[in-house]
Amino acid sequence: LITASMTLVRAKIDQVIPRKRKGNIKQHEKGLQKFYDNVMQGILRHVNFDIVKCVLIASPGFVRDQFYEFMMQEAVKTDNKLLLDNKSKFLLIHASSGFKHSLREVLMDPAVTAKMAD
Repeated sequence: LITASMTLVRAKIDQVIPRKRKGNIKQHEKGLQKFYDNVMQGILRHVNFDIVKCVLIASPGFVRDQFYEFMMQEAVKTDNKLLLDNKSKFLLIHASSGFKHSLREVLMDPAVTAKMAD
């Protein structure tokens, strides 16, 4: 959670995702699905959508898009009204890495602050 003066880490998700190897891509996909599920459960557990104005999903590459698609498919599959009703609060943004210091880079971007203000 980001407040006016500080950033709070509500959940740390540490998941081992096997590498993509020739002929053994199922393990990679299975690990990725488990990671996405853990992140989604963390969002559902720690984010109060009545208070939060927006949720930033930032990552390098296409991980943010894949996670967002996974989360919305799971929300439809499990009929999760909380995620479906707050679909407009999610912002997908490019970040240089998946670590906390890249959050500062994302928040310094004027385009991101303009989107967050809306």
